[in-house]
Amino acid sequence: MPAPFLEPAVQAPSLIQNVEQVLPIDQIFPTGALLLGGLSLIGVVLFHGLVMRWVQSHIVRQEPVLRRSPTTLRIDLLMASVILALLGAAVTEVVIWTAVLKYARLLPSWAGAASYAASCYTTLGDATVRPPAGWGMLGPIIAISGLFTFGWSGSVLVNVVGRTSLARDAWHAARTPPVV
Repeated sequence: MPAPFLEPAVQAPSLIQNVEQVLPIDQIFPTGALLLGGLSLIGVVLFHGLVMRWVQSHIVRQEPVLRRSPTTLRIDLLMASVILALLGAAVTEVVIWTAVLKYARLLPSWAGAASYAASCYTTLGDATVRPPAGWGMLGPIIAISGLFTFGWSGSVLVNVVGRTSLARDAWHAARTPPVV
């Protein structure tokens, strides 16, 4: 009679086979879609990081100017430049996904690939074009990249609003005579 602690090791292969029969992981997450999607997601998020780093350094460079003279126009122009950078990042990221879909020959036209990429990236999910069978998991991966980058952009925008408010408050505090 084998020792009880050895029995699970003896039964492990049959347990794994049963799980694979009940839950076919290779059909749920096809390797090609995971590899292409995962590597592309990493590239998109790294690109987004470059833009976010630029936005943060842009704010740091402009902060001394804001502290000296935080005019509404100056703050509005700074906010407009940040929003434009965030929009540019999002549009470029959709273009990256479009190129991935088109160059991988998963969608026949640039317009169809762009429609699918934008629909997934923004999590609208209303694209009329779909990739071929076995590549359906790319849509959720594209959506995950959009969720990551939109969340990151939102946090950067909150930081920018906070910094401009602090600069304006510091300017007003320096101009207000102390209360005795």
